[in-house]
Amino acid sequence: MRVVVNTSPLIALERIGQLDLLRRMYGVVVRPQSVLDELKAGRGAYELSPLLEQADWIRTEPDPSDMNWRRELGAGETAAITLAVKTRADLVILDDLPARLVAQAQGLTITGTLGILLAAQEAGFVADVKELFRALQDAGFRIPASLLEKYG
Repeated sequence: MRVVVNTSPLIALERIGQLDLLRRMYGVVVRPQSVLDELKAGRGAYELSPLLEQADWIRTEPDPSDMNWRRELGAGETAAITLAVKTRADLVILDDLPARLVAQAQGLTITGTLGILLAAQEAGFVADVKELFRALQDAGFRIPASLLEKYG
């Protein structure tokens, strides 16, 4: 299975100590170079875990040379979507709605941080997502009220 990931899910999962869920669920995940660049550039805003740079199961690939830039998307989102399309990825992991809409229009299968946590619970990697949802909220991640009512 080929899985391409954007910046925000990596940061969110790392902040709550659940980055390894990606490895456990998918084996190897791919991030474009722009995603790694965003992680490195954001160091002042958060403490970057060495795992985000050094994990051998997170493979960094070059940005596609012919990315179709969209004003509403950042470099990492654009690169992740373009790479997913060009390499026929099975899944792309994005959190931001504008990026998800563009990816959906491209025919990509999409999930986000919350979807990863729910899938991990279903697969038995996480006993209960309630605590993880609360941890995400504490880290500044917005969670729709409907999901909080159902799982929180």
